[in-house]
Amino acid sequence: MYSTVDEIREVFEENDIGNEAVITDAEIIKIITGVDAEIDAALYRRYTTPFADRPQLIQKISKFKSTAQAMRDIQRGSNGALIKPEVMEYYEKKGAALLEDLRTGRLEIAGSRRLQMAATTN
Repeated sequence: MYSTVDEIREVFEENDIGNEAVITDAEIIKIITGVDAEIDAALYRRYTTPFADRPQLIQKISKFKSTAQAMRDIQRGSNGALIKPEVMEYYEKKGAALLEDLRTGRLEIAGSRRLQMAATTN
């Protein structure tokens, strides 16, 4: 996994979501696994995925996107608003923007094996 349960829970604590938020470690692991698959799918044409060395930028994207998904899941399951919309939106937008920048080549992962596109001739 590119991010960890502890990292997601740490973000919850930083945003005062800790004790009221009911989400199990198993649910967070499932979210991280899904997000990591999304990252790999978005980047497989540019990099060798999955990333064995867990680049810092990939860890950050996983953390942002997994946190946003966990917050959405918590929000859906609650009767009241536990999470400020702007907090959820920050993590959603930040993760999506970083992933898009990597996918399109506006950002590069230093030291990771980038795939070389073969030139074709007709």
